[in-house]
Amino acid sequence: MIQQQQTYFLELYRAGLRAASDIAKASIENAQRLHAQQVDALRQALDTNSDSARRLSEASSLTDLLALQVKLAGMQTEQAAEFWTRAWRTAGETQVAMLGQVNSQVGQLSDRMRETYSAATRVVENAVNNGAEAEQRRSA
Repeated sequence: MIQQQQTYFLELYRAGLRAASDIAKASIENAQRLHAQQVDALRQALDTNSDSARRLSEASSLTDLLALQVKLAGMQTEQAAEFWTRAWRTAGETQVAMLGQVNSQVGQLSDRMRETYSAATRVVENAVNNGAEAEQRRSA
């Protein structure tokens, strides 16, 4: 009986370790995705900067220069908004995935706890019944 309880507690422990490992894995994957997005944004910014510098150097008048500056500023604002939209979307998706994993693990832990409680209850009931039977035999 004690062996069975130890087995249940070990299962609970293993399930907790799996849950922690899954959450850590999801966090690392999220960090990798965000890092990749940052690298892509940086590459895009460098390309845009080179293109902007080339276009600005080709401007033939102050009016052309100002018009180009306004156009480039709008493009840069759009790129920044796009970057933050992707970053927040990735963070949101990661939170949803992590909550799903936690919910699943909590469900499994709850099931295991119910099993452990049921097993412990059966052990106690058996011990009480065996004790009562032994007492009856002694009385008879």
